Formats: sequence, C-alpha cells, structure tokens
Amino acid sequence: MPFPIPNLDDRRFDDLVAELRGRLSRQLPELTVVAPGDPVNALVDLFAWLIETVLYRANQIPERQRLAFLNLLQLPLRSAKPARGIVAIDALGLDGQGALPPLLAKESLLKAGQVNFTTQGELKPTPLELRVLIKKTLDPVTLTAEGISLSQLREQYGVEPAAFRPTSLVPGKDPLDLAPAFDKAFHLAVCLPEKSVKSAARIRKQLAGIILNLGLAPETELDGELAAELQPRQLHWDLAWWPDKERPLDVEYLPLEQVEDSSKGGRQVGVARLRLPREADFLSVLDGIDPQYAGYGDTPPEAPADLKPGQLLFWLRLRCPSETLSLGYLAVNAVEVLGQGVARDVMLALGTGRPDQVVKLPDGDIDPNAIAIEVSERSQFEPWLPVDHFASSGPADRHYRLDASSGTLRFGDGVRGKQPPADARIRAAAYRYGGGSRSNLEPGAIKDLSSPSSLLKVRHEWPTRGGVDAESLTQAERRIPAFLTHRDRAVTAEDFATLALDNPINPVARAEAIVGFSPGANLRAVRRNQAGVISVFLLPPGPPALGHFPRPTKRLLRDVFDYLKTRILVGTELYVLSPQYQPISVAISLEVVDPATTQQVFREVEQAILSYLWPLGPLGPRGEGWPLGRSVEINELRTQAGRVDGVEAVNGVRLFTQNLSSKVWLEVQESQKLRLADYQLPELMAVALQSGEAMPAPPRGFAPARPGAPAGPQPIPVPVIPDLC
Repeated sequence: MPFPIPNLDDRRFDDLVAELRGRLSRQLPELTVVAPGDPVNALVDLFAWLIETVLYRANQIPERQRLAFLNLLQLPLRSAKPARGIVAIDALGLDGQGALPPLLAKESLLKAGQVNFTTQGELKPTPLELRVLIKKTLDPVTLTAEGISLSQLREQYGVEPAAFRPTSLVPGKDPLDLAPAFDKAFHLAVCLPEKSVKSAARIRKQLAGIILNLGLAPETELDGELAAELQPRQLHWDLAWWPDKERPLDVEYLPLEQVEDSSKGGRQVGVARLRLPREADFLSVLDGIDPQYAGYGDTPPEAPADLKPGQLLFWLRLRCPSETLSLGYLAVNAVEVLGQGVARDVMLALGTGRPDQVVKLPDGDIDPNAIAIEVSERSQFEPWLPVDHFASSGPADRHYRLDASSGTLRFGDGVRGKQPPADARIRAAAYRYGGGSRSNLEPGAIKDLSSPSSLLKVRHEWPTRGGVDAESLTQAERRIPAFLTHRDRAVTAEDFATLALDNPINPVARAEAIVGFSPGANLRAVRRNQAGVISVFLLPPGPPALGHFPRPTKRLLRDVFDYLKTRILVGTELYVLSPQYQPISVAISLEVVDPATTQQVFREVEQAILSYLWPLGPLGPRGEGWPLGRSVEINELRTQAGRVDGVEAVNGVRLFTQNLSSKVWLEVQESQKLRLADYQLPELMAVALQSGEAMPAPPRGFAPARPGAPAGPQPIPVPVIPDLC
C-alpha cells in the first residue's frame, strides 16, 4: 500500500480568493464593495491562480527534496531535548579511614534502565538527612477550639504571643508553602541516620568547611529549558547556633556562603551549594531544651518526635524576604542531572579526500550545542565548526553539517566547505547524546551509579521533566504553511507577531505588534499613529508567580530585533520592546464554607487572582493573557475570588497600585478602576487574605503606609503543644 503523501499547503483556488479579498478589506477599506467586472476581481483571480500553481508544485516535492526545501527555508529539523531533574546521592557512612566518600565529579554517569543521565555539578556525598518544619500560625478560631486563649498565653509567657504549632512537611508529598508560617521561614533539621549516631563527632568534623548541596524544585515548573530566562530571587540560608550554652533562647543565625544556585532561588529545578563553617563547633544544637520554649522567638521549633537522641546535628533556616516562598521539593545531597550521556575522544573515521564525505557517529539524538569535531592536520587536531548549510562556506572553511537525529556528519566538497584530507583522522573530542521523551521519568526510576560504591546510594524522589523527541519530517512540514503565509517577510502586524513567536533563536511566549507606536527617548515622548513605524512587544515564557511576571532580557530583545530586521520592508522603522508593568496588590476578606479548609481556599483564591492577571496564555481573562492596556477593575477581582470552590462570600476587596515615579503606594477607590496605557500590563505583587466581614488589611509592604500609627508591642512566636500527640 502506498504511503499517504501530506500536502505542504492544502489551500485551493476558492480559499485563496477568499483570503485575498479578506486581506483587501482589512488593508484597503475603501475596496470593501467591489462591483462585478471591476479590474480588482481580475487581479485577485490572477494572483490566486498563480499561488495555487506554486502550491501544487510544492506538494509534488519528494521527501529528499522536502528536506532540502526545509534547509533552504532555514527550517531545519529540531533535535531532541533531554529531561532535567535532581537526584540525591547519599553516603551510607564513613570509609575505613573515617572519612567521607570522595567528591563525585561533574558528568558522572547514572542509569535508569537503558536511559543515561549525567550529573551537572560536583557533589560531596554525606550521610545527612533533612527534616522540614515550619511554625504554623494558629488563628484564634483554632485556639478557641482547643480550649486555649491568647490571654492564657500572655500570662504563661509574659509577652504578646503569636501562637504557632511546629508542623513537619514531607518533601515530594506535602507542598512546601510558607503562607501559613508565622516567621515565613523553613526550619531544616539536619540529621544523621540512627545507625550513624555513634560516629556523630567524627562526621561533624568531616562536615566542617565542605560545600553542602541542597536540591530545590518549584511546586509548578516549566518543562525543558524554558525556565532559563527566569529572574533569580535571593534566598537566605542561615545556620542556627548558640553563643552561650546556658541561655537556650538567645540563638543567633550565621549567614552561609552560597557558592552557586542553579535553581535561581527555587524558580526552577536546581541545586543550591552552601559552604558550611570551618569550625565544627558551629555544627551543633543544645540538648534538653524545654519543649515549652522550643520555637520561642527566633529559636528553631521542636524537633520531630521520631528522632532519637544524637540524630539531630544542626539547624538551618531558609527564608525569602522578597516574597512568600513555595516549593515542591527540598533535599540534601542533591545534584542536578541531565537526560543525556557523554562521549569523549571517539575516533570516527579516516578522511577519504573525496567531496561530500559522510561519517556516522556511534550514537543518535546528538545535542547540536554540545559537540566538538576535530580533524588531524600536520600531526595535530584542528577543530571544525558546524553549519546549517554550505552556501556561504569557502574552500578553506573547516565546516561540517550535522544531522542530530541520526548522528551523521557531512563534510564539504572542496568548493563549498573544506573536505577532510586523505587518511586524516576524524574524531569527536566530545559530544552529548540521548534525551527525548523517554528521559521523562517518575520518581524512583534512576537507581544505578556508573561507578558503584558500597558507600553511596542513589535516591530519586522528584520526576525528571522537559524531554522532547526529535522533530520528524511530518512535524516540520506542519510549520511550513505558517511560514509560507508570511514568506519570511514582515508586512502586516500579524506577520511581525508570527515571526517573533516562531523565531528559532530565543523562545517567545507572547508577541504583539502595534502599528504606528514610536517609543521615543522616554514615556513622555511616546508618539502614536506614526507612518512606517511598528513596535513589537515581547514576553518570554514563565510560570505564574507573585511579583515575578515574565520580562524579556536585553538578549531576547536584541535577538528578536536582529531576526526581524532582515525581514522587514525598506523604510520600516522597527522597535522591539518590553511592556511596562504597573505593580498592584490586592486585599480580600471572605468567608469559607468549611473553616478547616481555610488555608487551602486562601491558596486557591490567590492562585485564581494571579491566573486572571497573568499576561501569558492559557491564563488571563480569555485564555490569551491579560491584554495590553486593559484596565483592572475591583468588581472583576471580586468575581474571580467568588468563583473559587469553598468560598461562601466575598465581603471586601481593596486594590492598591504603586506610582512608578515616586514608588509610593496608593489605594484605588472601589468606584474606580485602574487605567493602564496601551503599553502597560498589571503585575501582581501580593495578595492579602483574611476571614470575616471586616474590610481586609492591606498587604504588608505593598500598600500605603499609615502615618502616625501606634507601634504597639510586637508579637513573639510561642509554641502551642497539643495535649495528645
């Protein structure tokens, strides 16, 4: 049975006529009504017939020629992408000399069946374990239900109390959210396995001065490498220590040196590398603290009850002052892994001295950004460079073409690209291979370390994500109709937006073109309806996050500008810009159906408001992101909060905005709406939620300051221990 041959473009004469008339009506409104016999009809029919002829001929191209056609269009097949993730590698104890296992080098190989993974950084394995705790705030309703009042706590502790309960969170199972934590901090109990307690003193000395790896993963993450342009946030890592052992409540926190953070502050899957103090005495805790005072003030909370004496080594504290931190996973002894194998110094073939020599690599699915090919000349190896085609290569240019999917190299013919000399050795100095969707694995799949050791154990608790198979010819052909629509030329505003979105250099999640918009030197100099001027506003991909809406980098703006400027008509004045964000914050008071689910409902309301104001699809009011220049209305926010399951009533909504010049926060009156310019988008900085009928209190730090407000005593965290555990 013959294979079905797909058409590159299935438009027919009638379709082309309708499309041409539609474009005429948009571009030339005066031609909306064209009488029969008008010469315009003849021109439309003529051009439709010519285009149909071109499409017919294009659809007859065989597969080999279609590949060449893709290359001529600069639409090469996209290579496979590897999955990324984090894996923990624990030391089971000390070696025979009483030392920790040696450093695990970068690009160490791990396996999940037949799928290869390589580590992306160094790791010093330790026998440490991690317990995550927060000081969960207890509201008056919960205290009353347990028969406790604030007045009793005031009498007991002699201070203005802020009641909390130490709560353990299991990474990978529980969401690691600081919203319910009074001090907005994770308290990390760094422990030893019970069998290693007898070696605690020796292990503590081995830990002094080492770099400790802590893996982080956001609760929601982007697949693949789309998170590369996220703005990093600053995390504060502190070590708890007690200068005076006789005063257990006088704890101090030493800031730890952060050597590296590939997670960008927990915005993507990665590893934070922290240097521990060089003095082992700092890595200790006080024994025998009265549980009544464990967690009082700044002290760490009470340790989990299942820890035996001697297991707890020291406490770490993790904070994010700029926003409320939310993570999906947190682990010690973590290292970032990439779903690819690495090959080095692989001899491939000898040069034939003939044109168009083809050499096959031992592996397929090659990473085109991580390959180094060398050819021996005069007793030494010279590097050769990859190109998409040989059209601009000269006889002396050391160029080759790579088919990443099959792992095939093709060299020049001596006229377009140099050909390897006869008997010259051709080798791959290094390359990465593998990846694809098969490297997307669930927890527990990665088990084997290439250099097996009785002292090391692999712990895979977070899925690997982002692997994409190499693009097939059929998939590439699906991109051609859109390409043929604009013919690689930007004429209409739609062409500019389409080309910006489809650029192969830098990922763009949203592009909008405004005709006649000229930015000038500053906002006061903005001009509109300028002839021959077009401005393209870009946004990169990004996951929804408070206070961190996606912003294009200078590199992204430059890359897209360079890509578009070669495709514009002569005389076009082009600008590639970032939208201006208007910071806002929201305060909402509401009632929930079930008080036991208050915190969960609060999180869902916050997420609903964030999703509604998010500038990228599939979120936003119509699933295409918040429109440029659309006003923000309080009633719309009230509606979004009321649609969340579990909300019984929305009692009050307040909207605040920041003056971009003075940085002063102002409140938008309920009868008004926040108007935005056509180049502006709202950026949600904070959402304050509270139960009850009273008007909601504004978010701290994102609302107008109250002049002359009484300071009053600052509440101090005090633990509330349940009678029954």
